[in-house]
This record gives sequence, C-alpha cells and structure tokens, in this order.
Amino acid sequence: MALPCMSCKAPLGLTLQFITKNPVCACPHCGVIFNFYVSDEVKQSLGKALHDIDALKNKFKGMVKFG
Repeated sequence: MALPCMSCKAPLGLTLQFITKNPVCACPHCGVIFNFYVSDEVKQSLGKALHDIDALKNKFKGMVKFG
C-alpha cells in the first residue's frame, strides 16, 4: 500500500521497502521533508516479515490468488 503525503495528502507511491532504504525524502508536491528513520532491529523485523509473506505466497502459488 502506497503512502500519501501527511501534509498535502498527495499520493507519493512510497512503500515500506523504499522507506527503509531511503528514510529521508521530500514530497515533490509541497516540499515537506520526511524522516522515517527506524532502528536496525525494526528493519530486520520488517525484512523477516516480508520474507515470511513471500514464503507463504510461494507455498500456495496456484491454489490461491493474491491481489
């Protein structure tokens, strides 16, 4: 799910994967600067969760349609 700008509500198209790799970014519409810094522990937890989701998708590939 893409994240909208918290200031002007314009769609930014940011994902959790992008934010963890680029924690500081600016809205191209209103110029507000965001700092999404998180600890390495949170990044590792997110990475594990995304890996687990991919593993489940692969396990049920062909049986279930994922949106």
